Amino acid sequence: MSGATGLRAGTGAQGPLDPPPLSAGSESSDRKIGGFSVVSTTGHEVKSAATFAVKAQQAALRRPASGQDDPNAKTQPVPRLALVRIVGAEHQVVAGMNYRLQLWVTLDGEKKTAEALVWWQTWRKPEPYQLTSWTWK
Repeated sequence: MSGATGLRAGTGAQGPLDPPPLSAGSESSDRKIGGFSVVSTTGHEVKSAATFAVKAQQAALRRPASGQDDPNAKTQPVPRLALVRIVGAEHQVVAGMNYRLQLWVTLDGEKKTAEALVWWQTWRKPEPYQLTSWTWK
């Protein structure tokens, strides 16, 4: 064998201990180590992460924007955010688990689509979830 390639010199053939090459359409070739993998939208963990994401985003919508703490400013109604459906879900193993969720929600009755990234660590107490991003689509 030649060098670290695992190919026999001049033949292009695999060595006896080399794994077979992945075919172009192989399921494994589409995955990246450490990357996101598709998971069921109906799993308990995914539903819990989605519910948390909507509640956390609802809380963020209630907070006044910086610089808008003027006591004379007109009071704005609190937007109402509700989860309609989890459209897609992926997870990534990190120090805990990241969930990337495609969500259908209603914002004051208007249907919208959002992508939420939720980080879950079972040992973080009292709340193991953290909303790391929310993007309106």
